[in-house]
Amino acid sequence: MKTLSSKSLNVLVIVLVFSLVSFISKEKQTIKGWFLAGSSPESYEIGVVHDSERNSKIAFLKSKDSNIKGFGTIMQSFEPKKFLGKKVKLTAYIKSKDIEDWAGMWMRIDGPSKKSLGFDNMQNRPIKGTTSWTKYEIVLKVPKEAVNLAYGVLTSKTGEIYIDSFKFEIVDESVKNTGHQGSVKLTEPTNTDFEESF
Repeated sequence: MKTLSSKSLNVLVIVLVFSLVSFISKEKQTIKGWFLAGSSPESYEIGVVHDSERNSKIAFLKSKDSNIKGFGTIMQSFEPKKFLGKKVKLTAYIKSKDIEDWAGMWMRIDGPSKKSLGFDNMQNRPIKGTTSWTKYEIVLKVPKEAVNLAYGVLTSKTGEIYIDSFKFEIVDESVKNTGHQGSVKLTEPTNTDFEESF
Protein backbone atom coordinates (compact mmCIF):
# COMPACT_ATOMS: atom_id res chain seq x y z
CA MET A 1 0.00 0.00 0.00
CA LYS A 2 1.18 3.52 -0.75
CA THR A 3 2.65 5.43 2.20
CA LEU A 4 3.22 9.13 2.71
CA SER A 5 6.60 10.24 1.37
CA SER A 6 9.21 11.73 3.69
CA LYS A 7 8.69 15.09 2.00
CA SER A 8 4.91 14.86 2.44
CA LEU A 9 5.23 13.97 6.13
CA ASN A 10 7.75 16.77 6.60
CA VAL A 11 5.30 19.31 5.14
CA LEU A 12 2.37 17.84 7.10
CA VAL A 13 4.25 17.91 10.39
CA ILE A 14 5.48 21.48 9.86
CA VAL A 15 2.01 22.76 8.95
CA LEU A 16 0.27 20.87 11.73
CA VAL A 17 2.71 21.91 14.44
CA PHE A 18 2.43 25.60 13.72
CA SER A 19 -1.33 25.49 13.17
CA LEU A 20 -2.19 23.27 16.13
CA VAL A 21 0.17 24.36 18.90
CA SER A 22 -1.66 27.63 19.48
CA PHE A 23 -4.94 25.75 19.93
CA ILE A 24 -3.71 23.09 22.36
CA SER A 25 -5.03 23.78 25.85
CA LYS A 26 -3.98 22.24 29.14
CA GLU A 27 -7.30 20.41 29.22
CA LYS A 28 -6.36 18.57 26.02
CA GLN A 29 -2.94 17.55 27.32
CA THR A 30 -3.18 14.12 28.92
CA ILE A 31 0.58 13.97 29.54
CA LYS A 32 2.39 16.99 31.00
CA GLY A 33 4.39 18.74 28.29
CA TRP A 34 3.16 16.47 25.48
CA PHE A 35 0.33 16.69 23.01
CA LEU A 36 -1.32 14.70 20.26
CA ALA A 37 -1.04 15.94 16.66
CA GLY A 38 -0.73 14.57 13.13
CA SER A 39 -2.92 14.45 10.02
CA SER A 40 -5.59 12.39 11.85
CA PRO A 41 -5.17 13.10 15.60
CA GLU A 42 -8.81 12.23 16.30
CA SER A 43 -8.03 8.60 15.37
CA TYR A 44 -5.38 8.21 18.10
CA GLU A 45 -4.96 8.50 21.85
CA ILE A 46 -1.96 9.09 24.11
CA GLY A 47 -1.43 8.35 27.77
CA VAL A 48 0.88 6.96 30.45
CA VAL A 49 0.99 3.44 31.92
CA HIS A 50 3.42 1.49 34.11
CA ASP A 51 5.60 -1.04 32.30
CA SER A 52 7.07 -3.97 34.22
CA GLU A 53 9.85 -4.58 31.69
CA ARG A 54 11.11 -1.00 31.93
CA ASN A 55 10.14 -0.79 35.62
CA SER A 56 8.86 2.73 35.04
CA LYS A 57 6.05 4.81 33.63
CA ILE A 58 5.97 4.89 29.84
CA ALA A 59 3.95 6.82 27.26
CA PHE A 60 1.82 5.29 24.55
CA LEU A 61 0.37 6.31 21.20
CA LYS A 62 -2.50 4.04 20.09
CA SER A 63 -4.88 4.03 17.16
CA LYS A 64 -8.58 4.14 18.10
CA ASP A 65 -10.06 3.55 14.65
CA SER A 66 -9.69 0.51 12.40
CA ASN A 67 -9.42 2.40 9.12
CA ILE A 68 -7.00 5.35 9.24
CA LYS A 69 -5.62 7.05 6.16
CA GLY A 70 -3.26 9.44 7.92
CA PHE A 71 -0.94 9.43 10.93
CA GLY A 72 -0.82 10.47 14.56
CA THR A 73 2.07 11.67 16.67
CA ILE A 74 2.87 12.27 20.32
CA MET A 75 5.13 15.30 20.43
CA GLN A 76 6.51 18.39 22.07
CA SER A 77 8.62 21.36 21.00
CA PHE A 78 11.01 23.75 22.70
CA GLU A 79 13.51 26.56 22.09
CA PRO A 80 16.88 24.87 21.39
CA LYS A 81 19.04 27.59 22.97
CA LYS A 82 21.66 25.30 24.53
CA PHE A 83 21.97 23.26 21.33
CA LEU A 84 22.54 26.12 18.86
CA GLY A 85 25.50 25.38 16.59
CA LYS A 86 25.84 21.87 18.04
CA LYS A 87 25.27 18.38 16.68
CA VAL A 88 22.57 16.69 18.74
CA LYS A 89 21.66 13.05 19.23
CA LEU A 90 18.11 12.17 20.31
CA THR A 91 17.55 8.67 21.71
CA ALA A 92 14.53 6.83 23.09
CA TYR A 93 13.37 3.31 23.82
CA ILE A 94 10.41 2.21 21.73
CA LYS A 95 8.25 -0.93 21.59
CA SER A 96 5.56 -1.55 18.99
CA LYS A 97 2.47 -3.72 18.64
CA ASP A 98 0.63 -4.52 15.40
CA ILE A 99 1.91 -1.54 13.40
CA GLU A 100 -0.02 -1.84 10.14
CA ASP A 101 2.07 0.56 8.05
CA TRP A 102 5.11 2.05 9.81
CA ALA A 103 6.17 4.12 12.81
CA GLY A 104 9.20 6.15 13.74
CA MET A 105 10.77 8.60 16.14
CA TRP A 106 11.20 12.02 14.57
CA MET A 107 12.95 15.33 15.11
CA ARG A 108 12.57 18.58 13.21
CA ILE A 109 14.61 21.79 13.51
CA ASP A 110 12.85 25.02 12.56
CA GLY A 111 14.41 28.30 11.55
CA PRO A 112 12.96 31.79 11.13
CA SER A 113 9.78 32.04 9.05
CA LYS A 114 8.97 28.39 9.89
CA LYS A 115 11.70 27.12 7.54
CA SER A 116 12.78 23.54 8.21
CA LEU A 117 16.54 23.37 8.87
CA GLY A 118 16.72 19.64 9.55
CA PHE A 119 14.41 16.64 9.68
CA ASP A 120 14.43 12.89 10.29
CA ASN A 121 11.36 10.69 10.82
CA MET A 122 13.04 7.28 10.42
CA GLN A 123 11.00 6.50 7.30
CA ASN A 124 14.16 5.00 5.76
CA ARG A 125 14.50 2.67 8.79
CA PRO A 126 10.87 2.24 9.93
CA ILE A 127 9.42 0.37 12.89
CA LYS A 128 6.95 -2.23 11.61
CA GLY A 129 4.70 -4.91 13.09
CA THR A 130 5.39 -5.99 16.67
CA THR A 131 8.80 -5.32 18.22
CA SER A 132 10.40 -5.53 21.67
CA TRP A 133 12.00 -2.61 23.50
CA THR A 134 14.70 -1.17 21.24
CA LYS A 135 16.85 1.94 21.53
CA TYR A 136 16.59 4.26 18.52
CA GLU A 137 18.56 7.40 17.66
CA ILE A 138 18.45 10.48 15.48
CA VAL A 139 21.45 12.77 14.89
CA LEU A 140 21.07 16.26 13.41
CA LYS A 141 23.05 19.50 13.49
CA VAL A 142 21.17 22.40 15.08
CA PRO A 143 22.09 25.55 13.11
CA LYS A 144 22.73 28.76 15.03
CA GLU A 145 19.65 30.36 13.46
CA ALA A 146 17.29 27.64 14.76
CA VAL A 147 14.31 28.93 16.75
CA ASN A 148 12.42 25.72 17.54
CA LEU A 149 13.06 22.01 17.94
CA ALA A 150 10.13 19.59 17.70
CA TYR A 151 10.27 15.85 18.29
CA GLY A 152 8.19 12.81 19.10
CA VAL A 153 7.02 9.48 17.76
CA LEU A 154 4.53 8.97 14.94
CA THR A 155 2.61 6.03 13.58
CA SER A 156 0.96 5.75 10.20
CA LYS A 157 -2.43 3.99 10.13
CA THR A 158 -3.18 1.49 12.94
CA GLY A 159 -1.11 0.05 15.77
CA GLU A 160 0.35 0.83 19.17
CA ILE A 161 3.64 2.45 20.14
CA TYR A 162 5.17 2.53 23.62
CA ILE A 163 7.89 5.04 24.47
CA ASP A 164 10.37 5.56 27.31
CA SER A 165 13.37 7.72 28.21
CA PHE A 166 13.82 10.38 25.56
CA LYS A 167 17.32 11.84 25.89
CA PHE A 168 19.15 14.68 24.13
CA GLU A 169 22.93 14.89 24.10
CA ILE A 170 25.52 16.95 22.25
CA VAL A 171 27.82 14.78 20.15
CA ASP A 172 31.03 15.30 18.18
CA GLU A 173 30.80 16.79 14.69
CA SER A 174 32.21 13.53 13.30
CA VAL A 175 29.00 11.65 14.21
CA LYS A 176 27.05 11.06 11.01
CA ASN A 177 23.63 12.68 10.56
CA THR A 178 20.69 10.28 10.32
CA GLY A 179 18.36 12.66 8.48
CA HIS A 180 18.61 15.57 6.10
CA GLN A 181 19.50 19.16 6.85
CA GLY A 182 18.00 22.23 5.26
CA SER A 183 19.51 23.52 2.08
CA VAL A 184 22.98 25.04 2.39
CA LYS A 185 23.91 28.05 0.25
CA LEU A 186 27.28 27.39 -1.37
CA THR A 187 29.86 30.11 -1.99
CA GLU A 188 31.02 28.54 -5.30
CA PRO A 189 30.20 25.57 -7.57
CA THR A 190 30.98 22.41 -5.62
CA ASN A 191 31.46 18.73 -6.52
CA THR A 192 30.39 19.29 -10.12
CA ASP A 193 31.83 15.94 -11.23
CA PHE A 194 30.25 14.09 -8.28
CA GLU A 195 33.58 12.54 -7.26
CA GLU A 196 33.76 14.09 -3.79
CA SER A 197 32.26 12.41 -0.73
CA PHE A 198 31.13 13.86 2.61
